[in-house]
Amino acid sequence: MKIPKETKRLCPYCTKHTKHKIKQEKNRGKNKTHPMTRSSRKRMRKRGDDRGHGNKGKTSKGPMTKWKRWNKKRSKKTDLRYLCTECRKAHVQSSGIRAKKIVFE
Repeated sequence: MKIPKETKRLCPYCTKHTKHKIKQEKNRGKNKTHPMTRSSRKRMRKRGDDRGHGNKGKTSKGPMTKWKRWNKKRSKKTDLRYLCTECRKAHVQSSGIRAKKIVFE
């Protein structure tokens, strides 16, 4: 998929349409946080799942071994960062597009 190196789009910080440089990052979504990190345990505690004695099997279970996933996705979603040329602040695209390869022209 061919993508231009620069586009004109709305900057949420300047609140006006400016030129943005585009670069691709390694995809790290919101669901990519590790389940045993301190912040995720904090989230569990806030939700009320980490109260009382024990952990109710939430954090001590091993991975599933019997069941296999069959329909593997062929490509990952793009994670593009847009850097505003005026205020020099970067923001992320709202949702990625599935593409095997991205070429900037």
